[in-house]
Amino acid sequence: MKEIKIFASCHNHSNFSDAEYSPERLVEIAHSLGHGGIIITDHDTVSATYFANKAARRVGMKTLLGCEFSTYNHGVGVHLLGFDFNPDNRKMKELLEYGSSVQTARSELMFKWGLERGTLREGVTWQDVRDAYPYNDYLCNNQVFEVYKARGIYSAEEYDELFMKPNFSHSLGLEEKITEITGRSYKNVNTADVVKIIIEAGGVPVIAHPHGHIKYVNEYLDMGVMGFETRFPSVTDEEHEFFEALCDERGLYKMGGSDHSGILGGLTHLGDAYACPENRSGISEENFMTLYERRLG
Repeated sequence: MKEIKIFASCHNHSNFSDAEYSPERLVEIAHSLGHGGIIITDHDTVSATYFANKAARRVGMKTLLGCEFSTYNHGVGVHLLGFDFNPDNRKMKELLEYGSSVQTARSELMFKWGLERGTLREGVTWQDVRDAYPYNDYLCNNQVFEVYKARGIYSAEEYDELFMKPNFSHSLGLEEKITEITGRSYKNVNTADVVKIIIEAGGVPVIAHPHGHIKYVNEYLDMGVMGFETRFPSVTDEEHEFFEALCDERGLYKMGGSDHSGILGGLTHLGDAYACPENRSGISEENFMTLYERRLG
């Protein structure tokens, strides 16, 4: 993959979803790297937007509203990025409220099970977690762990071991039980429906980290998808070339980002490209401004 001068990483997570750093810290990191723009795309929430916008204005960086939606298509999970949409659109508000509630309800139940089974130490209540993150509508294991860590009950080094324990494992079939109890699941969120909602809310739907998704391209295009992440740590050189050519041919947005989550995001073991916006993980000023100015619709 050809190296380019990175202007912006447009796929980043903050502590308003499943990552470690605040929106302000992410802006600071991007600015220190010489970037001119950044987009925060937290999972199923836009609660970080105000803080990201304020921090970006302070240092003269460009930014747009973004979100990574958890969706399913034919039983397969598809992460869909939405950019520059109106979060107050009725259907969009309902989608965001549902999406953030899926993870929050799941996390609360897992927290309860952890205490009951003794795989979480005493000393923190769920209300303590809520109180520590008053502006969050999305709460997950990371927020729980940060509260424990702040009280000295766990150290940073214990994160991986703690959340690999059975009560936090997908492999035990607990997800079906969680869905049964909470009545919520991302499997109820259809990819095509979310594409439509993003567009109706005035935004741009983009397929995130499309590694292995070439076979679904025609279906995505029929849904109305307006772009693909052509630069992402997991996207191979061959896939990069395919999606770049596709976007050029069809007049689609070419996006990219690090999927930055920080130490607690669980991706740093896959390489430094996940930890900060590297060459493979960001986009050029031309591609950023194409979205920023909505040149392709």
